[in-house]
Amino acid sequence: MKNTKKLLLACSLLSLLASCMKEPEVHQLIPIESPFVLYADQMEDSLRFYTLDSWTVTPQVDWIIVDGDSHREINYNYTKRYLFKIMLLLKPNTTGRTRKGTVLVQSYDYSYSAPFVQLGLLQVSHPAFTAESYLDEQKVIPDVAHYELIDSAHWTSDSICFTVQNDWSLDFAGETAPDWLLLDKKAGFWGKSRVNLTLTPNTDTENGRETKLRLTSGEVSNIISVRQLPAKK
Repeated sequence: MKNTKKLLLACSLLSLLASCMKEPEVHQLIPIESPFVLYADQMEDSLRFYTLDSWTVTPQVDWIIVDGDSHREINYNYTKRYLFKIMLLLKPNTTGRTRKGTVLVQSYDYSYSAPFVQLGLLQVSHPAFTAESYLDEQKVIPDVAHYELIDSAHWTSDSICFTVQNDWSLDFAGETAPDWLLLDKKAGFWGKSRVNLTLTPNTDTENGRETKLRLTSGEVSNIISVRQLPAKK
């Protein structure tokens, strides 16, 4: 009888031990947040997330494309959490307006919609009216914005500074070059650039003068207005 009790106790302990050793059901989908605010000429970005399970990534707009695998099968192991970085290809935003989209990430029973905002603007740092300053000051995303460089009548020099993702060009938009404004360069390579402007002083006390420059990076163009104020009487 005692042996039988001991055997039953041993069996119950073994059952308890087996249940304790069983793998716990743990599933996660943890996105790594990014600002996801893009300029009009940016053609690639990425999103990152942690998971223990198989996953699928599906863009919800036609201007975002997954560059590589959009699905991955994972042999589940609760002790292994993986970090994935998914590269995305973006179509240039030639609309001149801000557009928004999401990329849906699904893993096990979890899902996450990563937001993307692509501005209709190139990254111009001077004139100072940039997309970032607009976002910071107004707390809203601009739909359409304009760059404007304003110079006093006696100024003889200024500059335009920008960062672009493609080879660029800068020309006068829809008109011949005015005789009061010269550019030291009209084209260049991707990255940071500075174009120096030489202005002839404006002696007219009644009228200012204005011209428009077109900055082009790849398929995207933005207009930069250059104004010179009238001379003081």
